[in-house]
Amino acid sequence: MKCPDVSSSSDTGSRSDLQLYQEALSCMDLIASKLEKDVDLPMIDQLYERCNSTIEELRTAQPNPHISASLESLLETLSFQQSLLDSRRRGYVTERRRTVSEGCFNRGMCKARNCSMRRNSERLEREADRFLEVEDMLMPLSAEGGSLEDIAGLHEVKQILREAVVMPLQYPQLFQDGAKPWTRLLLYGPPGTGKTVLARALASELQCPFYCVSSANLLSSWVGESEKLIRELFHQAQSQSGQCVVFIDEIDSLCRIRSQMEDEHSRRVKTELLRQMEDIKRKGESSVFVLGATNCPWDLDPAFLRRFQRRVLVPLPDRESRRAIISSQFKTTPLELSDPEWTSLLDTTEGFSGADLTHLAVAAAFFPIRELQTCRFWRFTHDNKITPCSSDTLGSMQYPLSKLPADKVIARKVELKDFISALQTTPPTVSPKVVQQHYEFSTASSHS
Repeated sequence: MKCPDVSSSSDTGSRSDLQLYQEALSCMDLIASKLEKDVDLPMIDQLYERCNSTIEELRTAQPNPHISASLESLLETLSFQQSLLDSRRRGYVTERRRTVSEGCFNRGMCKARNCSMRRNSERLEREADRFLEVEDMLMPLSAEGGSLEDIAGLHEVKQILREAVVMPLQYPQLFQDGAKPWTRLLLYGPPGTGKTVLARALASELQCPFYCVSSANLLSSWVGESEKLIRELFHQAQSQSGQCVVFIDEIDSLCRIRSQMEDEHSRRVKTELLRQMEDIKRKGESSVFVLGATNCPWDLDPAFLRRFQRRVLVPLPDRESRRAIISSQFKTTPLELSDPEWTSLLDTTEGFSGADLTHLAVAAAFFPIRELQTCRFWRFTHDNKITPCSSDTLGSMQYPLSKLPADKVIARKVELKDFISALQTTPPTVSPKVVQQHYEFSTASSHS
């Protein structure tokens, strides 16, 4: 049975009731067959409207009750098919929504996955940067730093460092129960007294990893980055095999006394550093030794002062130490000063720091070199070198410096007059007031 074209407009008045009835039946059969397949739903809607209008037309013009009942049955069947059509339509819409939702979800998940991968990549890059920054703080192992014995004077300070670090490694059986080795020590004193030199000599003597840290290494303009650098520093230090020294130079720039005007970033940095130092204390047998150095111990926050188990004053060099420091600068050309000259020089350098004495010795050593440029008379030494002399010296020769073989020329030895001249340009850098402040802090600290 063939259904007429639903798109055409036919005149129902020119057809008989039997033709209309047959047309309605064929449309219903076609609707039923279409519903069993995945077809275009708008086309079935057109068939349904055509069939429904045909049956309604037959019912209106039909006086026979039996035929009307039959047409009513056809309408019920058509209504059932319409319900199937609506169910199919709802299922199609639901499936379409689910497909669209899944597509959107998948695109969202893909986008979220890409964002997560990008964040993870950025996080790994930052972690790698922090690792490299901490690696830059690690000083290379070498014997050039000498040992504690090579440092002139400071006998008490060197003894404390040996007891804190060296002896626990050599005689671990001695440090049991209450005699636990120190893990946190603060060196303080006037500038130039050798605090950094002591730290380097200690690491060189132990041949252990040595992290040299300053505030410039740890402070960052990025929020939270300074705390992460501190955590990374102590994590790497604790991961080292054997003893490890973390030397924080100018620690007062990181740990100044807290105040109400202090910003939140500085507070978090101090809190993180305190926590890391406290972790070393809790672990007890930690191989990390924290050594701090400062020129202004009175500026340190009390909480940090308490974390250091021992606070050691590094004083200005005494008379014997000053002579040793000056002599150490002239190893290849020893000084030939008489005892009265040494007495005069050591009296004059009272109040000089170790760094001041080094600068003084370098300045004094330049005076004989400067004279070479204006000298005109020379003589040969017993080892066939050429050195300046006066015009009345036996065997002297007259030449400008440029005419002499460069590898044969040597300067005269440094004399007391060179030191006296150097004192005019290299005065002491530590004032008596600063020295008094340190001794007062030391006295107050020993009684607290």
